[in-house]
Amino acid sequence: MLGQFLEVALVTDDTGDAWQQLQGLGFEPAPTGDIWPHPYGVVACEGIAIGLHARGDEPLSLIFVRPDVAGLHRELTARGVRVEHARLGSDVFNELALREPGGMLLRVLEARTYSPLADLPERTRLGRFDAISLPCRNLEAATAFWEALGHATAATDTPLEGIRVPSTPVACHARRQLADPALLFRQPDADFAHLVGNDPQALLQGNSELALLVMP
Repeated sequence: MLGQFLEVALVTDDTGDAWQQLQGLGFEPAPTGDIWPHPYGVVACEGIAIGLHARGDEPLSLIFVRPDVAGLHRELTARGVRVEHARLGSDVFNELALREPGGMLLRVLEARTYSPLADLPERTRLGRFDAISLPCRNLEAATAFWEALGHATAATDTPLEGIRVPSTPVACHARRQLADPALLFRQPDADFAHLVGNDPQALLQGNSELALLVMP
């Protein structure tokens, strides 16, 4: 229903520096369009794209893309799903936003904001991308939310207790285990105890909203 997952959107003080850092970790840069009025760059690996934004209302959000955002707005309203805000019309770039139970903002756009890469790296220096996992106090509510949007869910306990949304890169974990959203990577020789989330600046200067978990 929400469409295709597009990117993890991060607002960072220095998009150029963050862009270079992530390239140094093995992410591939993607060509971007001119939709946004602020500096914007994208890097990607297999399974995930990270959009670096110089400005934004939320430090971290998840972005999806699909046609007919106005139709989605009507369908969400009919299902009783609260839309936080929407910009719709024939003369504007259509988008809407809603929140999942853990509080993460989900944005849906009518068109892509970067060009997909034909050849994505399977691995980065962090390992192979596994999921973007969101903290949630009530996993039953998270399950009900995603299933109401037409997504199947699956229980998981690796590496965090929670659920996966297999049609997307999204997972949800119990907040008591980790209070922050986390990018999860698999690295066969990694020490499971290595949680860079204690120092989010190791990933991106100027953003303290995202943890990084490298797991075996």
